This record gives sequence, structure tokens and C-alpha cells, in this order.
Amino acid sequence: MTRRPRRIAGWSVLTGCFLLGFFHRFAPATFADALSVEFAAGEAELGALAAWHFWVYTAAQVPAGLLVDRYGARVCVATGSLVTAAGSLALSSAGGLAVASAGPVLTGAGLSVVFVGIMKYNAAWFRPESYGLVTGVTLLLGSCGAVIAGSPTAWLLERYDWRLLFAAAALTGLALSLAVALVVRDRPALGSAPRTRPRHTARSGLVVALRSRAMWPLLVATVGTNGTFYAFAGLWGVPLLTETRGLSNTVAAWYTTTALAVYGVGCLVIGLWSDRAGRRRPYLLATSGMAVAGWSGLALLPWEAGWQAMGLYVLVGAAASQVTISFAALKESVPGPVAATALALLNTGVFAASAVLQPLFGLVLDGGFGWRPALLLMAGGSAVGLLAALGARETGCRPLATSGEPLLTTRPG
Repeated sequence: MTRRPRRIAGWSVLTGCFLLGFFHRFAPATFADALSVEFAAGEAELGALAAWHFWVYTAAQVPAGLLVDRYGARVCVATGSLVTAAGSLALSSAGGLAVASAGPVLTGAGLSVVFVGIMKYNAAWFRPESYGLVTGVTLLLGSCGAVIAGSPTAWLLERYDWRLLFAAAALTGLALSLAVALVVRDRPALGSAPRTRPRHTARSGLVVALRSRAMWPLLVATVGTNGTFYAFAGLWGVPLLTETRGLSNTVAAWYTTTALAVYGVGCLVIGLWSDRAGRRRPYLLATSGMAVAGWSGLALLPWEAGWQAMGLYVLVGAAASQVTISFAALKESVPGPVAATALALLNTGVFAASAVLQPLFGLVLDGGFGWRPALLLMAGGSAVGLLAALGARETGCRPLATSGEPLLTTRPG
């Protein structure tokens, strides 16, 4: 197989694993009613069940980045997909809430290597100047898993048992694991040239990533857009509409499905625009502002089901497309050998925020405070993210210079 078909084949299989990860991340919103009835669970308990995925995924991100930097995407993602399949199978066969928790625990652990694996693969196989576009396409296709977890899954739930659907997801994970082992290669063939010894150990690579001045503004900004959106769309987006606006589960799922579709398309579009403009910071600021507007609208405006609700859902979904810019800017701000570790650290912050916000949202509701204070949590998080985005530096869409600083801190002219 020549280089181009090999590159596309490997990327396609890894993207399939990424898509399956998005399904697991956002499926609890659609399965909420079925799981609540099956396990006699309240809103706080459902929030805790869904949050297991985020907590484990978050805790495993830094080790996952170190493993991918050391062993490559092929071994790590193939193994991770096997663990993900085991998680799907555990949830499909669980007899109680405690055993069911093993499902999101295993899927969180297995999927932790998928994101950093595919980002590392993209950095090795695609040109640096097209990294934003490739990242956007990857996120767009991956987000199709979130779309599938919405209305299409709600439609299937009307016809099939929820356990059967998770069993099907387990078989899909097993097939993807085999495909990764057979198809993916960590880097293009370089003939007989010897491999150079890595400059960074695991510990020093982690220190380099943590000391990057680009890391912290990008992390907090992305929490404000994506951490909030993932927590909401992954569980509370559907119940908000069924409980406060009287919509059916299937109809309400269309709102989160649309928001997730806009998020996916936005990841592609914003990556393309940013690459062509040679700028990252303006897009970071614009999306942070959109998140503040969307969450504030959901919390404070007297919106109704229909175009008003859909518009606000779409706004927070579009704001979450910022993640393409954050990943690209961070990758351009750290040495290549520690790129996976740095991206894993950024992802850690985003999913840690989601893991906190998801059950906290449920606790606010169970405490009798209502939906408005819960939504104000999201609005406050997005406002902090906007403040952080103001401190982000421009990379000029260029990789790190040998001096250790971005080649461009501002765009000339």
C-alpha cells in the first residue's frame, strides 16, 4: 500500500474509534429515561453514572498522552478499543446501578487514548499547514457519533431494548480494535534511516507541556465552551426540554442532535477558516463570546420550544467548535515529541470540568433550586473562559520554532 492510501486508511479507522467515543459520551442524554426506570435512579444518581465516563477519561488523559508519545497510536488505540468494547458489554448486561457504573468506567478508560492517538497520527502523517483543517474534519466525523447518540438512537429505543443497542456498540468496538491493529502505522516509512532517540522522557515531556505559556489560557477557554457543552449535551439537554417545555424524549433529542451537528460542522469550518486566515486568536475570542451569549440566553431569557430554543442550542453548539482552534494552537506551541502529552493535558481540563458540572447540575436540580441556577453554572463557566481567551497568544498557524517560542506572537501587517 502506497503512502497516501495508507495514510487515509489509518486515519479512517482511527476516526471510526473517535466516532464511537462520541457516541458513548453523549448517549446518556438519550438513554436517561430508560436507565432511570431500569435502575430506579434519580437525577443526581444519573448524573453520577454518566460522570464516571468523564472522571475516568479525565484521570487517564495524561497517562494516555505519555503512552501514545512512547508506544504510538496503533498499539494504544487498538488496546483502548478493546477496553471500550468491554465497557459497552458490561453496561448492556448490568443488573443494577452499581454494576452499570463499570460500563462508563471502562469506556472512559478505553477511549482516553483515542483522542491523543489520532491527534498524534495526524501530526505525523499530514502537513503542518493543514493541521487545523485535518483536525476539523476529524472532529466533524467524530461528532457524527454524538449525532447518532441523539435522535437516531431515540428512534431505535422506541423499537429495541437499550441493552441490545449497547451490545451492538460492543461488537463495533471489537471490530475497530482489530482494524486498528491491521491498518494503522504510527508514521510514514522512512527507508533505512535510523530512528533518533527521543529528546524528552515522560517526566520531562510532562514538565515541558505544563510550562507552556499557551496551555493555561487555551485550557480555561476551552472549558468555557466545550466543558460546559459536553456536560449539558451529554445528559441534561434532553431533560431540560421534556421537563420544562413538555416535549417528548424523541422530539427533545432533535435539539441536542442539531446542536451536536452544528458543533461538528463548525469544527470543520472554523479549522478551514483559521488555516486560510493564518490566525487562531480571533476565532478563539469569537467562539468564547458565543458561549457566553448562548448560556446566558438559556438561563435568563423567556425562550420557548421551537426556533427560540433551537437557536440557543445551536449557539452553544457552534461555540464548542472552538476546540479545533485550541488543539491546533497548542500543537503549534509545544515541541512535536510532547504534542500528545500537551493535547492530553488540555483534554484533561475540559473533561474534568464536564465531570464536575454534570453531577453538580443534577445536585442543583435535586436540591430544588430549579433549572435557571443550574444553567447559570454554565453561563459563569463560559464567562471565565472568555476572560482566559483574552490572554491567549497568536501562533500564526505555524509550529514551534527551535528557540522554544512560537514563530509568530502576532500576525505581521
